[in-house]
Amino acid sequence: MNFKRLSTAALALALTASLVPASLAAERPEGWTPADGARGPVLISSNPNAESYNKVITINGEALESYDYDREVPGWGSETVSVQLSEIPNAPAGYIPLRAVLQADGGSAYWNAEDYTSSFYYEKEQIVTDFNDMTISVNDEKVEGEALLIEGVTYVPATVLDLLTGVTVTDNSTDEGESYAITTPNGAPLMKLAASILETANMGRGMKSSPAELVEYYGETHGFTSEQITEGVAFLPMMTSPDTLVLGKLGEGQEEALKAAFESYRKQQEDTFSWYLSQNLPKVENAQFVTEGEWFLFLIGENAEEAVKVFQEGVKTLEEAQ
Repeated sequence: MNFKRLSTAALALALTASLVPASLAAERPEGWTPADGARGPVLISSNPNAESYNKVITINGEALESYDYDREVPGWGSETVSVQLSEIPNAPAGYIPLRAVLQADGGSAYWNAEDYTSSFYYEKEQIVTDFNDMTISVNDEKVEGEALLIEGVTYVPATVLDLLTGVTVTDNSTDEGESYAITTPNGAPLMKLAASILETANMGRGMKSSPAELVEYYGETHGFTSEQITEGVAFLPMMTSPDTLVLGKLGEGQEEALKAAFESYRKQQEDTFSWYLSQNLPKVENAQFVTEGEWFLFLIGENAEEAVKVFQEGVKTLEEAQ
């Protein structure tokens, strides 16, 4: 799931003529689009004198302080830009920077220049901000509230995130300042361990799936069954990569059957990548299936041995959470 990351857009076209001074318009690089983002030239702002963003946001207990995005560079390609939240413009009460928040929890985004809309992806859900009229849609349904665009940063009411499955936004604001605590399914110990393994193995999140979906996709071909995994998560590959992570709890007496199913899956990946994008073959050949107590890890990725160590150390946290 490697969508082109969005660094948001400029204000709606209807506002452009009244808000863009000629001196700023002259600074636009050739080929500039709203997707070039907050750290490019400051082209449009509904409040050019706004102070820096000062709201406190935590995601599963961790403070959100910065985010990265890829910015197009005409004639060269793209570059990764890191942005501190303290560097972006402030917004009215209740508004949060959508891209920064979703990306911090594994989300991504796509800029549609033709329609002048942005699609933000989180798990299997979608938020769309329409820059023609600044409306917000969640899973194809328009919702209450209006998107804001200030100096290339998209803001939405924090309450919009409450509409996503498993996401809760708690407003802890006081007279001293605004504060929002966001909790998501990715805050569970199992998901935190999976995220650490993904990072160690230099893997994207791929196609996040449940054990039931693993059985649905591959059960008939490789022998996966619902009895083999009592709980867990899978990150399955796209067509151009074999990268796979499955982390979970073994069903009673199912270790050998599950091991055989993963070996069948691994062999199919080996058959494919022996001739297609064969630079991936060493990862497949070094696939790991390991168990630690009641827990197991199957991994095709880089730094596999180091990732196994992260798994083994993390099992203690999983057991404590039971």
